[in-house]
Amino acid sequence: MRVIYGEAEASEWKFERGIPDIFFWRSSSARCLSGGVSKLFLVDDETLKKVAALFGEDAVRVVEVLKGVDEITDIEIADKTQIRLNLVRKALYRFYDHSIVALRRSRDKETGWFIFNWRLQPDQLEGFILNQKRRVLEKLETRLEYEKSHEFYTCQTPGCKRFPFEEAFELLFKCPACNKPMMYLNNDRIVEILTRKIEHIKVP
Repeated sequence: MRVIYGEAEASEWKFERGIPDIFFWRSSSARCLSGGVSKLFLVDDETLKKVAALFGEDAVRVVEVLKGVDEITDIEIADKTQIRLNLVRKALYRFYDHSIVALRRSRDKETGWFIFNWRLQPDQLEGFILNQKRRVLEKLETRLEYEKSHEFYTCQTPGCKRFPFEEAFELLFKCPACNKPMMYLNNDRIVEILTRKIEHIKVP
């Protein structure tokens, strides 16, 4: 029986780029904190940028402003970054949901309007990163178990999907999309990639 390896390289590309690199990053210059999954390195500029990168490019620029001041309003952030105010507020509230920033509300004595002052809370990053690492680990370990416990078959036609043995058997080993015969797909490389990623995250 012919064995196909072609999907492994494509899968490696997905795994390498599908997980934020903060989960595989190490720094010898930053402070080390012990956690349930691994030791975390906080809090330098690169860490803040990598965390912000999880929320998008606008969030990176917002963090760059926040880390340089004790406290600042959302309007001032918009002025400094040249990002639309609604997008600045969107980034801030996403950070706020994870306690990465703190909010202090005051009232303007002249207009009566509320003023929202924001500041970074770097000490909250530990819990945030730990939570993200756990979520990634759970997904990777679930995928690894699935890959180890199934055999897969494919027609190797670009755009067509692979099928576990049970589904391929019901389809009489013919691809339902292109009607070509399906052959066994060796997924050892995918298992190797997943295992390496999991071990990398767990390394203290």
